[in-house]
Amino acid sequence: MRTLIVGLLLAGCTSGDTSSPSSSAPPAPFALDAGGVDAGNAPSQGPASAKVLVVEFGDFECPYCGEEEPVVTQLLTDYAGRIRFVFEEFPLTQIHPYAELASEAALAANAQGKFWPYHNLLYANQGALGRQALDGYARQLGLDMMAFDAALDNHTYAAAVAGEEAYGVKLGVQGTPTFFVNGVAVVGAVPYSDLSSVIDRELGN
Repeated sequence: MRTLIVGLLLAGCTSGDTSSPSSSAPPAPFALDAGGVDAGNAPSQGPASAKVLVVEFGDFECPYCGEEEPVVTQLLTDYAGRIRFVFEEFPLTQIHPYAELASEAALAANAQGKFWPYHNLLYANQGALGRQALDGYARQLGLDMMAFDAALDNHTYAAAVAGEEAYGVKLGVQGTPTFFVNGVAVVGAVPYSDLSSVIDRELGN
């Protein structure tokens, strides 16, 4: 059964947004078709058999995604072994010029088994996402630089990034961060309790 969820885009980045987390633009209503959300081949943490699947559509240059990272980190700690967490690339290239290549770089790191450490470095350094910085993070993690640079030079993972973004658009995602908890949409840089309450309910079902 497919579920149509009407939500509010609270604190989050959209393609036409140039605000920062401190801005207070009025929320815009929209609809999310959240049925059938799955993990696909995107990077994930947690057991595949977990009862609860949490999927985040994120943009490494989005300040709201960066603001939400401590919440995500706490959730992964508190629900370790009980949820599967998946990250889907959703670069908002209209407003974030470095997001697309950062996403490609993250998937290039994923190919070498270092997606999550690279993901963490990108969010910890959102003000430095140019090519030189991306290479620096790869060196910091000890990646094979020849393979990494070739992937970025040839845009090896551009199609994968586009595929993840297209999947988000199909689900109705309009901004970042957007989360789906077993198909239930939670949109924007929300408090810990907003996500944990949905996870707890799903764990109890």
